[in-house]
Amino acid sequence: MKSRRWPYLALFAVTALLAALPQLATAAVICHAGANLSVPESSEGLYINFATGVSGPTAGSTPGYDFDPYAAVNTTPSGQLRFYWNDMSSGNGGVVSSGDVYAVLGPGDSISASSLFSRAAFAGNTDIWRAGLTAAYLGYRFKNETTNAINYGWVRLTTSPPMGFPLTVIDWCYDDTGAAITIAPALPDTIFIDEFESPPLAAQ
Repeated sequence: MKSRRWPYLALFAVTALLAALPQLATAAVICHAGANLSVPESSEGLYINFATGVSGPTAGSTPGYDFDPYAAVNTTPSGQLRFYWNDMSSGNGGVVSSGDVYAVLGPGDSISASSLFSRAAFAGNTDIWRAGLTAAYLGYRFKNETTNAINYGWVRLTTSPPMGFPLTVIDWCYDDTGAAITIAPALPDTIFIDEFESPPLAAQ
């Protein structure tokens, strides 16, 4: 009679593997694909909550907003693109190359706690962005309201000269564990990606 011990050994091995998975699955990249949000060329611009995906024309219509690209009225000339990051307590900010010069990132670049960040709004330097860019990446950090932790991510923008408008927010991604994130060559049509390549959810 053949031994039936192997099914139990196999079951034990599978159980042990499953028990280890929660410890292995440390990275969770959340993406909001296909947003294609048109930003009004106004002093309010467009308020965006990176975690919920909600956007609106005012702070009041966008609870917990993290990012607000807008046209500043006090620049010379007036109407230049600027980035606002909510109040100081949020810890939000954008990646800069130095000082308050907002950097243009690309595939392969990483955003983490070691990146240089600025919260400068009116005083921020967006010259490169205002020159006109197609699908360029702005790195950021923000306080995730669901975890109350700082997360790192990127938002992809298309801008137009000479002021930066018309401006489109194409999509964005962030790592909700607080880990560093590396910009991928192209964003798949999903809102969730993990290290184990779980079946993607439909984009919303």
